[in-house]
Amino acid sequence: MTDAERQYARAVFSLALEKQEVMQVYDEMIQFRDSLSEDTWKFFLHPKIEISDKHNVIDKTIKNSLLANFLKVILDNNRFPLFELITYAYHDLINEMNNVVEVKVLSNIKLNEKNLEKLRINLESKLLKKVKITQNIDKSIVGGIRIEYLGNVIDQTINASLKTIKDTLTGGN
Repeated sequence: MTDAERQYARAVFSLALEKQEVMQVYDEMIQFRDSLSEDTWKFFLHPKIEISDKHNVIDKTIKNSLLANFLKVILDNNRFPLFELITYAYHDLINEMNNVVEVKVLSNIKLNEKNLEKLRINLESKLLKKVKITQNIDKSIVGGIRIEYLGNVIDQTINASLKTIKDTLTGGN
């Protein structure tokens, strides 16, 4: 993600915060993003279609005036290709506001609720934030778990241990 997406997300987020519409804007932003078909994306990205025509579509489909105006701004500035990444950056700002960290846990089997809860409690005490865990199954993992959050990785998989042993035995080659 680049600074441009974050700047646009911060701009609309701060306006939504002022109007106390943070979640309404996000919900409608996601609905709009998810409703865009490949042809609709092409319509918004096509350089020969008049901006006014694109604005008209926004006006007819977006109920929230703040979001509608925001979408017009990114269209006017040729930043519509960044829209999906802007939604992710906006979501990150919501998490930051709510003091939440999203954690991805990868393992070769589904972890039970008891283990997930213990992991959540440990991470919350370490990070001093609320933790929201998403569990993903990765069949390439022999055993153990891999935890990813905020650009950090805790790799407690057998795969990582085997790679460390291999690197040690081969001199890191």
